[in-house]
Amino acid sequence: MKQHIAVFDSLSTINHILKAEKTVEVRFSLSKRPPFQAINRGDDIMMKYSHGDIIGKVSVENVLYYDHLTPEQIATLRKEYEKDALLETEYWQKKAKSQFVTIIFLCQPERFIAPVKYAKKDRRSWVTVSS
Repeated sequence: MKQHIAVFDSLSTINHILKAEKTVEVRFSLSKRPPFQAINRGDDIMMKYSHGDIIGKVSVENVLYYDHLTPEQIATLRKEYEKDALLETEYWQKKAKSQFVTIIFLCQPERFIAPVKYAKKDRRSWVTVSS
């Protein structure tokens, strides 16, 4: 089991995950970079707000990877996961030219009693911290 830190630009997204309202996390990219092929069922994701601390964690129930995406595949993924991922139209439009996607099914969200400090100085939105 690995532990990961996922950075979120929106505090409300983390809160939706912690309330189990958002049960799927979708991470698109133009190249093969984490979490693509770096996360597995049973791993834990620590959720860090981009302007703050780690405020909770969630476990990975399942994960799917797709590569060499076409616009048709992205449209199909949108229909399948838009509701559970709580993603708006603008997000899908911004990611229309992506080549890779990691779809993470989330379970067992847990808010930490006290936020955890993590000194992260780079711009990566995903970090694997242990294996």
